[in-house]
Amino acid sequence: MFKSSIVSMALLGTIAPLIAIAPQPAQALPEAQIIDKLQKVPVFTIANNTGNFLQQSVTAAGKTRTIIPVFMEAKDADGFFDKLKKARPEQAKVAKVTPVPLSEIYKLQMELQKKSSEVNFIFFPTEQQLKNAQILKKPYQANALYPVPLFMIAIEQNGKFSTVQENNLTPLFLSKNQAQQWLDRVKKKDAKLVAKAQIKVNYLHVVMADFKTKNYAGQQQLVFVPSLESIDSARKLQAAQPKTPAKK
Repeated sequence: MFKSSIVSMALLGTIAPLIAIAPQPAQALPEAQIIDKLQKVPVFTIANNTGNFLQQSVTAAGKTRTIIPVFMEAKDADGFFDKLKKARPEQAKVAKVTPVPLSEIYKLQMELQKKSSEVNFIFFPTEQQLKNAQILKKPYQANALYPVPLFMIAIEQNGKFSTVQENNLTPLFLSKNQAQQWLDRVKKKDAKLVAKAQIKVNYLHVVMADFKTKNYAGQQQLVFVPSLESIDSARKLQAAQPKTPAKK
C-alpha cells in the first residue's frame, strides 16, 4: 500500500551545509541495524582464489598507504582488473572481480580499525554518479578520491529541507535515474504533497559516519537503493562462480 509523507531533514542531519544541525547524542545505531541496512547493497572488489581482497600501495603527498579498492559498479572493477592483468599478470591469474555486500566491507573495516591497521577500504563511485551529483572534477580521474554520492528526494519549506518518504521509509538511491523514476511515480500518486520535491545529493561516507555516532528515528528509516546495474552484475558474477561441493 502506497503512503507518502514528509519528514524534517533535521532528523537526518547528513546533508550539510544545507541546514544547521542540532547536536545529537553520541549514541551509535545498533550494529545489527547498520549491517542490515548495508546487506542489500552490492559492491565489487578484486579477490584471489582464497577470498582475500587485493591490496594496493598508494603514494600521495610523500606518504605511502595501503588501500583495498571497492567499486560501486562491476564495470569499473573490470577496468581496474584489466590494468592489473597487464601490470601484474601473475597476481591476476589467481584473482577475479568479486561481488560482496557492503555490510561485509563495513564489518572488515571495523575489524581493521580495532587492530589499528593502516589498511583502508577506498570506495570508487562511477563517473556517471559524479556527473549526476555535479561534483566531478574535469577531466575525470579514476584514481582521485571522490565521495560516493547518494540521491534523495527533498522539499524546501521555510528555508529548510524535508525528505519525502514512502511507507515510512526514506530511500537513498545510488542511481540518480532511479531516484528520478521514484519521484515521478510518487508525484503521480500524490502530486499535491510532493509538487515541489527535488533530488538532493548526500554522501555514503557521511551517512555511514552518522550510523556510528547517532541513533534517531529519521536515521532508522533510511534505506539504501542500489542501482539495477549493480544488482544485475552481482547476480551474474555469483551465478558464474563454481559451485562448492556439498559436504558429506
